[in-house]
Amino acid sequence: MFLTFGLDSLLGSLSSFITNLIGNMGYAGIFILMTIESAGIPVPSELIMTYGGFMASQGKINWVLAAVVGSLGTGLGSAIGYAIGAWGGKPFVDKYGKYLGVTPDKMVFAEKWFCKFGESACFYTRLLPVVRTIVNVPAGLLGMNFYKFMIYSMVGAFPWCLVLSYLGFTLGENWESIMEYSHLLSYAVGGIVAIIIIAAIILWLLVRMGVVEKKTVMKYLSFFLHV
Repeated sequence: MFLTFGLDSLLGSLSSFITNLIGNMGYAGIFILMTIESAGIPVPSELIMTYGGFMASQGKINWVLAAVVGSLGTGLGSAIGYAIGAWGGKPFVDKYGKYLGVTPDKMVFAEKWFCKFGESACFYTRLLPVVRTIVNVPAGLLGMNFYKFMIYSMVGAFPWCLVLSYLGFTLGENWESIMEYSHLLSYAVGGIVAIIIIAAIILWLLVRMGVVEKKTVMKYLSFFLHV
């Protein structure tokens, strides 16, 4: 009971902080909050982007542009996490990482993702709730190319931001219910993954048929081939 009350109180405070900042600053508020979230500070992107969508339903901003701004904020926050890993090194991360949500367990999880997916882990994790920000610090520690890291991070973040913004736009006044029906996010992410798989199959068929050259795929979409 007390735990539930504490969580409700915390979510209420976060909601007030988020709504006030976005309400007063619009796109700039979304950018700042998504930067904070991606840097590892526990501010739920579910609340940020769905409220952005709600603002769009009121005609104050555009929900697609809100998603673009959210992706850019994710990029800056990711760069901060990358810099901590690259410049601070493992001793710094081991000592202070917990304050940024980078616990030893999350580090192990992130390393496993890198082992399985390679650099494209920075793309795939952006599509997943909870684990969206765990690869930032490990990417810096492992010396991943910074420009690749930024591109993968922002491209991967856009579908997530777009889905949340659209849900907020659709839910309108009930935007906060997204936290009660988080299973919808799983369905949305599953749909995005399904679209990616279907697109990959179509692309593979086009390559086999000679419509698209394999070297073109390797040049522009090579990060998918790390799977």
